[in-house]
Amino acid sequence: MSLLLLLALLPQDAVAQADTPLTVIDTTPFGLERSKPHSLAPAGALGEGMIMARGELTWKLDFNEQTYMGLRDGTQQVGASTILSTWATTVEDARMNRWDLEARYGLSDRITLAASLPLEHREVTWSDGTNSGTSTNEGLGDVHLGSEMRVLETESSRLTAGLGVFAPTGEHNHSGPWAGQANVLLPYGLQLGGGAWQGTAQASWILDGGIWTLGLGALGTLPLNKNDQGWARERSLMVDAWIARGFWTNWVMSLRAQASGFSDVRGEAEGLDPFQNPMEDNGRVGGDRIDLFAGLAVDLTPGHGVGSNRLEIAAGFPVYEDLDGPGLAADFSLRFGWRLGF
Repeated sequence: MSLLLLLALLPQDAVAQADTPLTVIDTTPFGLERSKPHSLAPAGALGEGMIMARGELTWKLDFNEQTYMGLRDGTQQVGASTILSTWATTVEDARMNRWDLEARYGLSDRITLAASLPLEHREVTWSDGTNSGTSTNEGLGDVHLGSEMRVLETESSRLTAGLGVFAPTGEHNHSGPWAGQANVLLPYGLQLGGGAWQGTAQASWILDGGIWTLGLGALGTLPLNKNDQGWARERSLMVDAWIARGFWTNWVMSLRAQASGFSDVRGEAEGLDPFQNPMEDNGRVGGDRIDLFAGLAVDLTPGHGVGSNRLEIAAGFPVYEDLDGPGLAADFSLRFGWRLGF
């Protein structure tokens, strides 16, 4: 609410500047996303919707961190003593972060190809009531390959859609220290990959309202097969809605709400014991969550076009969570990125 008030109270000269189209050197035939600083989707938005001109290349480097605190069953936080009355060990907190290097290339003025290379770090702190420790895993995650198409565009709105796949490049059977054991198969949440192909589908709709821009997005993932350990990542569906407002010619503030739904893991991994720790139970992975995010972005070289050299940051927290738990309870998320176009 306070950020909405701040957006509303921005100086009118700043808003007027933000509403004025920038001088764009590399104008595309369909230029809605290049006309104003707030015409681009904010950091983390689903189905980003930025379509390249033919032959245009954009690089984007993203950092995303999600922290977790304790366990939740349904909508209720569950204490360690309750967990240890049923399981041998419990989870105290967790931290997952990921670097993504993405390349987007304009195959034509309507179709953009994208590839994303993730480097991940995952760590979970466990306890058996007497002893505790931290288990970690880091390395290459599942690479994403996709395409996005401009479906429809008017002077004030744009609809895009895309399809893609996650390739099984991340390790899905990593072993290491876990829950007091020296070298065992790590649970699903500590594996960097799914070991199987996953299909993705996304869509994005953006409406230019003058000094405001509104957006809707959706992203779904579906495992296409099981891995050689007999399990597959959870299915997921995420939708979001956002509002952005530009000020001082090249700055943007935004608010975004995201709803996410995840299924449980399909199949069971041999070597995991669902009675050892809730994270080893394939039926306690799914759930639903709603997050709120506030974001800020700046175009460093506005004379070369919106998004050609942009820094962006967003921070968020969950306002609702219902897990098929006990499962890791989300706490805080942070995302920042740098976009550079040629």
